[in-house]
Amino acid sequence: MSEAAFEARYDAWLRALFDHDEARGDWRFDLDWDRERATENTDADNVAFVTRLLTHIPRDLAAYSDWQIALGISAIFDTGCTDCALALREGIVPIAQRVEAIHAIKHLYADCYAPRCAPVLGHLNEPGNPLNMFCYMIWDITPLSYCEGIPQRGALYEALTDVMAYALTLPNVACVESGLHGLGHMVAYYPPASEPIRRFIQQAGDRDPRLIAYGRAAARGCIQ
Repeated sequence: MSEAAFEARYDAWLRALFDHDEARGDWRFDLDWDRERATENTDADNVAFVTRLLTHIPRDLAAYSDWQIALGISAIFDTGCTDCALALREGIVPIAQRVEAIHAIKHLYADCYAPRCAPVLGHLNEPGNPLNMFCYMIWDITPLSYCEGIPQRGALYEALTDVMAYALTLPNVACVESGLHGLGHMVAYYPPASEPIRRFIQQAGDRDPRLIAYGRAAARGCIQ
């Protein structure tokens, strides 16, 4: 695919996922949204588009509201809307490229969630903005963090753990909570996921004690 063709297809994919009128409400499961431009892509397209978006968030999502970004990101990671997460987890694209795309989720935290999410805790039902729920629930929304039965699961789990551990280093408590939430889901079948939680608790210092308590629960796999 030529660079011009890639840019045109990427732009169409981007608009299909993010260019929606908030006044019309949640569009993700409507029958009339532009599903073809967002879903009729190859695994290679999906991996390339996701990687491109995540590494260019400040530029490519600058024109969109928190609401538009929240639903668009959700659609990318929710298999009820698109196949992007499955392409990253188990598609035919070489594992190195899929791992690169997973590592790019760090940019979602650093360039989107950290500056845009309200610094509140979802597990305590503290009110935030439209992005907060999707930051807190991203690892519930997507099947990406459950890789049992997939041949390359070790490399995938390692990359996912690295992303979630990175979230724990950010100042916004919403990002930290999201990282703990994801790690807490993985500890039962990928024990190394408990290590970033342990380090976080040991180095927490004067961090919010509610986060520390949540971390202790996550280390046992007891999260909500």
